[in-house]
Order: sequence, then structure tokens, then C-alpha cells
Amino acid sequence: MSSDPAAYAAAAFSGPLLLVLAAFACLLLPLFFRRLRGTQGIMALGAVLVTLTFFSAAPQAQISFFSGALLLSPLSSYLWAFAMAVLALVIALSLARPAAPEGSEGEFYFLVFMALTGLLVMVAAGDLFTAFIALELLSLPVYALAGIRRTRPGLEAAYKYFMLGGFGSGMTVMGIAVLNALYPSLSFDALAAAPAAAQPLALAGFLLVISGFAFKTALVPFHMWVPDAYEGAPTQISAFMASAVKTGGVILLWRLFNANVHSGGPVITIFWWLTAVTAVFANLAALAQTGLKRLLAYSSVAHAGYLAVAFFGGERGLEAVLYYLPVYAMATIGAFAVALILEKDEKGPKIDDLAGLAKTRPWLAAAMAAFMFSLAGVPPLAGFFAKFYAFAGAVNTGYTGLVVVAVIMSAVSVYYYLRVTVVMYMKPAANGHEAPAAPGLAEAVVFLMALGVLAAGMLSRPLLALAAEASRWF
Repeated sequence: MSSDPAAYAAAAFSGPLLLVLAAFACLLLPLFFRRLRGTQGIMALGAVLVTLTFFSAAPQAQISFFSGALLLSPLSSYLWAFAMAVLALVIALSLARPAAPEGSEGEFYFLVFMALTGLLVMVAAGDLFTAFIALELLSLPVYALAGIRRTRPGLEAAYKYFMLGGFGSGMTVMGIAVLNALYPSLSFDALAAAPAAAQPLALAGFLLVISGFAFKTALVPFHMWVPDAYEGAPTQISAFMASAVKTGGVILLWRLFNANVHSGGPVITIFWWLTAVTAVFANLAALAQTGLKRLLAYSSVAHAGYLAVAFFGGERGLEAVLYYLPVYAMATIGAFAVALILEKDEKGPKIDDLAGLAKTRPWLAAAMAAFMFSLAGVPPLAGFFAKFYAFAGAVNTGYTGLVVVAVIMSAVSVYYYLRVTVVMYMKPAANGHEAPAAPGLAEAVVFLMALGVLAAGMLSRPLLALAAEASRWF
């Protein structure tokens, strides 16, 4: 693996370019070659695996492109590899059970590839202009993916997501316009040198931008789109939104938090309240859910709050975030994969539909229990260590009150995660109810994710070391 910056940059840029080429290949080639119709999923998965071969060890430096608009470093390499892994899993689930109607496979994979390209640019953005363009490149395809089945629940999900997402984008661009009028540069480094506390108008600009990115992260009260979008969208896209889309929002919110943390002031106070309210509301709302996908939606909102707690961890905060993201993604993608296997309609299975699963599919129930316990933060699973590192950092920097709120609500979450396990193991299946046949590739994803949450917990040091190395290059 080359450590030469020029060679690394060439290889790094080859990945996103190959994704764009693969997107157009999946969309256009089947139009001209009939034999390729129906093979877009295999083409897409092959393209992702080939793209992963372009990743090499990043040099111990931050390489700036386009006057600082794009930053390549070990941090961007870590996040790009994570995003590509999520995409590979989503494509595998789409091969197991098609997410798009017949004849729309090309459009589906085109949109997924373009969304991921936006995410790659988003996490490597060096200024607000680049971040906003990447945000739109990510968001617009996901709006379409949510309603790609053109069914009533899917179209409702896409409409709500589009309307609220458009509102969030409007807030973001208004905030960028305000900050651009005040500061000569909108790079994150320049914003950190000119904090929001300097003048009220700058504070307003920061708050507008934070509100816009909070929509993608699903912090309360900017979470309204999440339950309906996750429930109505294809389950594979729900998994993509919960893991990949959230990552982009979290990284940009961290950059904005870091730009204000040294000066303190109202921005940090607002982050504190956003974090606390998110943890409280999401967990209380999840208690009343009967649908599995809606429960996972509110779980996603709650974990956005836990991730925000890690922001307050000082120098170790980003390290905790970078460890938390893949751990959370493994459990969430695995849970959505189980929902995909069991679903009989567009809105996914009800929690009661899992009754008797421990007898009919013992290994599937065991894997789902592992996902639920990991999300709840039960040792020795990876979710426990993710929460521990996130909360410990905030305690060490003096934000004990916030951690107390998060720990209490994490304890509340045990109830609804445990309810899923109780239904699987202690409630008999309804008469005549049989679990549908499981697609083999979806079963493989479930097994892989279950293995991941076990390994990342009991053998957390390698992943934590990677996260620590990447965080040094923020």
C-alpha cells in the first residue's frame, strides 16, 4: 500500500468516479443490451467490491483539494470505507428481495450510487458550500428511493421526507448565506477561528445551519419525517437511511459543534438541549410502537441523541463517534434485515409477528436478540462499549447532568428492546402463522451483522484503534 500522497489521492478519487460510472452503467446498459436486464444488482455489488480495492492506507497527512473544499485524510478514508460497506450490505439485501418494482432496478441502483457519492463528498467536505452541495446530492436520490415502489405508503413517506427535507435544506442555505455575509471564508477551520458568539447575526446563521443538518441526523424536533419515512420506504432503504444518511449529518454537526466548542456560549447550550430532548422524547415515543420498523425508527432517533452526547467528550469525542457509528450500523442493518425476512406487506412486520420465532427460526431469533441487546447497550455486546465511550468522555469534561439523562433514557429503552425478545421467546405463534421463507442472502447479512456486534464488543480494541487514528486527523 502506497503512502505517497499523490498516489493515494488518485486511488481515492477513483472510487467515487467508479461509483458514478457504475450508476450510469446500471441505468443505461440494460436499455441497449436485453441480456443485462435484471442483472443490475449483481453489476452494482461487483462495482462496490471493485471500488473497495481502490482504498489504500492513507498517508499520515491531510490533503486539501479545490482550495480546501475537499479534504482527504485517514478520517475520510475511515468514513468512506464505512459508507461503502453499508452500501454493499444494502445491495445484498436488495438482491435477496427486490426493493424496486420490476423494470425499475436500473433507476434504483442509479439513485443508490448517486446518494452514496453525495455522502462521500459530504464527510470529506472542508467548507459549508461543499457540504451543502453534497447534502443535496445525497438527499434528492433518497427522496426518490423512499417512494420507488410507487405504492401509497411509499409515496406518503417520500412526500413527507421531501417536504420536511426541503424545509431543512432551506434553513441550511439561509444560514450559509448569513455566515457568508459575515465571514470571508466558510471553511470549518475559519469558522472555528470566528465563533458564533462574536455577534448575534452570526449566531443566527449557525443555528439555521445546525437546524438544517439536524434534519439529516434526526435530532428532536427535526425528526418528524423519520417514523413515516422508515415505515413506508423499502426496508433496504430504511436501513440505508438509518446508517449511512445519519452518518453524514452526524459528521457535519460535529464540525459545527467543534467550531463553537472553544468559545462556549449559546450554541453549545442549544446542542445540550437538543441532545437531552432527543434522548428523552425518542425513547418515550418508542414505548408505544407496535410496528417493528417504527420502533427501529424511534430507536434511530434515540441513538442520534446518544451520538450527540459524545460531542461533549472533548478530544476523545470524535473517537467515540467514529466507534459508535459502525457499531450502531451493524445492529440496525441486522435488525432491518430480520424485518425484511419477516415482512409480508410494505410497512414491515408488527412486533407481535415475531411471536414464536425462537421455535421456528432459533438462529434468527438469537441474532435479533443480539441486535436488540446491542442497541440497548447490554454487555458484552458492542453497543455497550459504544455507549460507554460516548458517555465517559462527556463525564470527563464535566457534562455529568447530560450523561445522567442519557443513561436514564437508555435504561428506559431496555423495555422496548426487551419486549421484542420476549415476544420471540415467550409468546407462542398465532395459529396458522408461519414465518415466511428467508432469502439466503438476507440470512447471510443477518449472520454477518450478528457476528459483528459480538466481535466488536468482545474484541473492541482493533476498531477502537482505527477510530482513534482517524479522529486525529479531524
